[in-house]
Amino acid sequence: MKTKIFALLILAIIALTAIGYSYACLNGGIQINCYYYNCDVKFTKVTTWDNEIEKDVGNVSAQITYDGNTINVYITNAYPCYEAYINFTIKNKGCKPVHIDEVTVQDYNKTALEIEITNIIACTWISPCETKNGLLTVHTLQEAQECHTYTFKIVIKFSCAEYHPRTPGFWKNQFAPYLCKYGQAQIPAATLEGYLDQISSQSNVFSFTGTRNQKFQQALNILSPSIYANMKAKLKAQLLALWLNYVAGWTGGYKVNGMTAWQIIQGSEYALTHNNLTGQYEYWKNLCDSFNNLG
Repeated sequence: MKTKIFALLILAIIALTAIGYSYACLNGGIQINCYYYNCDVKFTKVTTWDNEIEKDVGNVSAQITYDGNTINVYITNAYPCYEAYINFTIKNKGCKPVHIDEVTVQDYNKTALEIEITNIIACTWISPCETKNGLLTVHTLQEAQECHTYTFKIVIKFSCAEYHPRTPGFWKNQFAPYLCKYGQAQIPAATLEGYLDQISSQSNVFSFTGTRNQKFQQALNILSPSIYANMKAKLKAQLLALWLNYVAGWTGGYKVNGMTAWQIIQGSEYALTHNNLTGQYEYWKNLCDSFNNLG
């Protein structure tokens, strides 16, 4: 009896976990643990059509492979000036942001077909659970053979985000050792100072001045509000951590509630620099906090 009860409990836990993952994907918010894979982009949809209106000679079809990594395209009975269009959707099914490096068309006859990517999705980030669309246009050239089938593949080359945002605690541990305090620095002092200088030049809230040690102490003070600190101090701590993540290049591809790090930074700074927006401090603090904890 105990064995049966234990088995039922395990099944219930698995079911509840799956529901949690699905709910996160369907309802937005922090999209970071949606599926089982760390870095996984798939084709999820493909549609085709052509430029024929009165006649119906040529034909275009496309199929997504079983693994979802490739689209195979078939063009039959094409003739000069025949055009085919392939619209496809890709989805990030992993739990990390993915950079779309390149969309490539492989294994096609360049003397018979001219292929143009008219909706560029390369060189962009795609967040977990996010989708992007692409469009290819195929022009049939004069050299194309009659009654012939031409095939080619659409492949997406991508790379996973190597870095992720870090919390105020992580950044405190970067500055503290250089001030002879407890911590374990992983970032060189010169790099940290460069980050603070970048923030000073762009921020309307933060300005780090003086010697390197003085700048580090100023940053450490902001990152270390007491438990009795007001909401403004707590927002500034989370905002500085987000700024550090941003200038370090660790925020690319991540989003919280549909907002990028830069959008959250701008919103937070706007609230801090306008006296009548104190009621928004907690809202922006929570957004910064969520973003900093995405890793």
